[in-house]
Amino acid sequence: MIESAKSNLSPVTKLLQSVATLQPVYFALVMATGIVSIASHLLGMPQVALVLFYLNIFSFLLLVLLTIARLAMFPRQFIADLVDHKRGVGFFTSVAASCVLGNQCLVIVESRPPALVLWCLGIGLWFVLTYTIFASFVVKETKPV
Repeated sequence: MIESAKSNLSPVTKLLQSVATLQPVYFALVMATGIVSIASHLLGMPQVALVLFYLNIFSFLLLVLLTIARLAMFPRQFIADLVDHKRGVGFFTSVAASCVLGNQCLVIVESRPPALVLWCLGIGLWFVLTYTIFASFVVKETKPV
């Protein structure tokens, strides 16, 4: 019954629901793709590495835009996820994704400036997320058992 109710929704409503419930851990897609891309490069498969690199740029930018849209349109759900013991740590995949994509820039296309920007983004995210997430975990009255 729930599935039939979802199918009656407009495409825009479905998209908004997807943005509202976007999992922070989706950045793991960028992490894993980047790792396989770098491995392909190191194993002498430059075409595979390059295709995965460009796919990763698209995936990363899409996830960043969706995350920003989620923060702007659904700040309460975003913050609730950020301080949730189960979902909060998933935000750290954005740190790793930024740094892995930065490594791809350096290793695969030998482009230092975007690599530095992505690494700085990763460091900034790590700092903000570490102190936001773990501080919220410490001060929460209710903790998981």
